[in-house]
Amino acid sequence: MTSLAQLIEKTLAKRPSENAPLRIVQAGHPALRATSKDAAGSLDPELLAQFIDALVVTMHEAPGVGVAAPQVGVPLRLVVMEDAVREEGEERDADDELYDRDNLPLMAVINPRYEEIDGEDTVTFGWEGCLSVEGWRSLVPRPKSVRVRGTAIIAGGEVRELDEVWTGWRARIFQHESDHLDGILCHDRGVERSFVQDSYLHRYTELSDAVRYLGLRGDVAKLDPGAVDLHRRRA
Repeated sequence: MTSLAQLIEKTLAKRPSENAPLRIVQAGHPALRATSKDAAGSLDPELLAQFIDALVVTMHEAPGVGVAAPQVGVPLRLVVMEDAVREEGEERDADDELYDRDNLPLMAVINPRYEEIDGEDTVTFGWEGCLSVEGWRSLVPRPKSVRVRGTAIIAGGEVRELDEVWTGWRARIFQHESDHLDGILCHDRGVERSFVQDSYLHRYTELSDAVRYLGLRGDVAKLDPGAVDLHRRRA
C-alpha cells in the first residue's frame, strides 16, 4: 500500500521541472471525495516544504486563490491560500465592499478547520468556482464570519497557530478550501438550479437577476435588491 509520503514523492516527480505546477484533478477523481488524512507530523519537514512550494506554484499558475492537497490527488489535510486584491493604499471597489474582500497574505494551513460562531446569523451568497470543476460556477451560501483554526505557515517560514474569527471573502476562501479535505466541492453546497457556465456569469452579478432568470428558490429569493447578505433569525 502506498504511503502518503510515497504518493507525494510520486506526484512531485511527475512534473517536467521543479518549478512546474502539479496537475489539478477534476471532479470524478476519488481524492476529491475522500476524507483526507491528518497532516501534523506525518511527513518529513523537507518533503512537506517541497509539497507546499509545489501547491503554491500550482495555485499561482492556475490562477486561483487557494488549492487543497486533494486537488492534486493527495488526500492530506493541507491547503494553500492567497488573495492579492489590491496594492497597499488602493481603495476597494464596489464588489469588494459588498463582499468584504481584502488582501489575504500567502499561507499554507495544516489541518484547517472552521466552525460557525454562536449568535452569528448572517449568511452571504456568493458565486464560487473550483479549479477541479473547470468553467463552472454555483451560487453558494456561507456564514459571513467563522472561527478558523489550524497551523499556518506564512511566507518566509513563520509558523503560528490559528484561532481567529475571519469575515467576508477570506472566510469564504477558508471554508471552500477546508471543505475539500472532507470530500466536499463548493457546488455540493450551491443553491439548487444555480449551476452556470463561466461565460454566462456576467448576466447574474445582480443576484435578483439570477433568482428571476434561473428560477432560484429558498433563502436567496429573500434577498433585498442589491444585497448578498441575509440575516436569519435562529429559533
